[in-house]
Amino acid sequence: MKTRDKIIDTAIQLFNEQGTKAVSTNHIATAIGISPGNLYYHFRNKEDIIRAIFVQMDEYGLEKYQIILNKYQPGSIEAMEQTFIMIQEYNWRYRFFKRELTALIMNDPLLKECFHSTNRQMLDMIRYTIDCGIANGSIKAMNDTEKGNFADAIWLVALFWLNYLEVGCEDVNESTLRRGNDVLRTVLQPYLT
Repeated sequence: MKTRDKIIDTAIQLFNEQGTKAVSTNHIATAIGISPGNLYYHFRNKEDIIRAIFVQMDEYGLEKYQIILNKYQPGSIEAMEQTFIMIQEYNWRYRFFKRELTALIMNDPLLKECFHSTNRQMLDMIRYTIDCGIANGSIKAMNDTEKGNFADAIWLVALFWLNYLEVGCEDVNESTLRRGNDVLRTVLQPYLT
């Protein structure tokens, strides 16, 4: 594994365990067994590392979503449920980012811009899924305002389910993550044909 990739992987692990405030670039370098200078050769500072992690997050999420679309019909209930499961696994893999989302993007204008772009892209994908569901008859027809509200509701559950569990002092495990699918079904139910 390349040093740059080791830095990113180690940073994810340390950030997940301790949070970004508690972990310095020196902590990351020590955990890998490299000098701080070697780390700075690849990344100027911790913010650069977090931005690189975000790029990895985007690539990973899109790759996993494409696998789902290749296996399930877009707009089908199965595709929506598999996407929700994938998003929760993704959220757990990068849990530090979900826990610190607001602080991270509010303190880094470049990261904020990247996140807003990804957020818009995710909402567009959800709207596409809704349109496919309407076209294939699994979702009831609705006007643009209803579609927008429906997409927001789906995205809120998907984006913040992990946070909801942790804030509620629930263990994050397969059972509680999958319970989110039941919540998603409840949100979907009035719109299904």
